[in-house]
Amino acid sequence: MDEGKAHAEKIFDQSKKPQKVKDYESGGYFGELALLKGEPRAASIVADTNCRCLSLDRMAFKRLLGPLENILQRNSENYIKYMKK
Repeated sequence: MDEGKAHAEKIFDQSKKPQKVKDYESGGYFGELALLKGEPRAASIVADTNCRCLSLDRMAFKRLLGPLENILQRNSENYIKYMKK
């Protein structure tokens, strides 16, 4: 995210009420798990302020960050704690 603040939220139970699981601010990033695994996103991102985001499609992501893919995969284990709250 280039500018602004946002948060990720996810629905965990039958109440259908989303719960905040992570905050983002300028310099943060999200959606990398979907790009790494080729799966739908696990959470929704909600803007808390006006935001400016940059995006990459999967092919550009793999081409530009290919050497970092193993590091991102390893870091993806850290997201488990956010998704299972």
